[in-house]
Amino acid sequence: MSRLHDLQRDFAGFVFGDSSRVPAGIVANGIAPERRMAVYRNNTQTGLSQALRDTYPVINRLVGAGFFDRLARAYIGKYPPAAACLLEFGADFAELIAGFAAAASLPYLADVARLEWLYHRAYHAAESPVPALTTLRDFNQVDCGELTAKLHPSVGLLESDYPLLPIWLSNQADYLGDPHVNLDAGGCRLLVFRPQWDVEIRPLALAEYHCLAALAGGTGLTAAVGAALACDPDFAVESWLLAGLCSGLLADIVLL
Repeated sequence: MSRLHDLQRDFAGFVFGDSSRVPAGIVANGIAPERRMAVYRNNTQTGLSQALRDTYPVINRLVGAGFFDRLARAYIGKYPPAAACLLEFGADFAELIAGFAAAASLPYLADVARLEWLYHRAYHAAESPVPALTTLRDFNQVDCGELTAKLHPSVGLLESDYPLLPIWLSNQADYLGDPHVNLDAGGCRLLVFRPQWDVEIRPLALAEYHCLAALAGGTGLTAAVGAALACDPDFAVESWLLAGLCSGLLADIVLL
């Protein structure tokens, strides 16, 4: 193994993990290596903590800056960034929160983080043009059982035992309503979707949630609709499909 590789490994270990072991071979230009490395470690962790705070503003508001810093430092130590681009940094924050003993008194917090991550992903997702409905004429009746619907790249689905949407809304900077949320109000099923420029969070009925979840998992359109009808025999299949295609929620209809 090369000396450069060893130095890079030890350097990353110091910055993101064990700060008691200063890498050998560090030249600090008159400053003690321990001090120079401590400054670099602090600046790096501060920057990454701010990146997490930017992605999870509702979590930061719910727990306060001091507690959020504790979460962030724990996250950085367990899930250091794997790439220079920070768009994917923070993907496992909900899992960190779920196992963080000091957050156990806020059982909804991990699901709020999951919602914020879906919002972040939707905001940065690729564009997708609204499909041309005339392409449906290209499929004959025999093909119908082999069709599936591709969802817009921004689509995210979340099911929770907690009223996440009121929690999320009441912790927006411009919210002027009652800040109190009844945590016993029941769970939710949510769609996170960016139809054009703005990300939307929509509550879903059980049938619609199961239909979208099946499509997201690669299930064919017939089976996905069947899952929805099993939940609600009155599920309006035709109008739902048309609305989904017109809004871009359903990005395309394709053969499996």
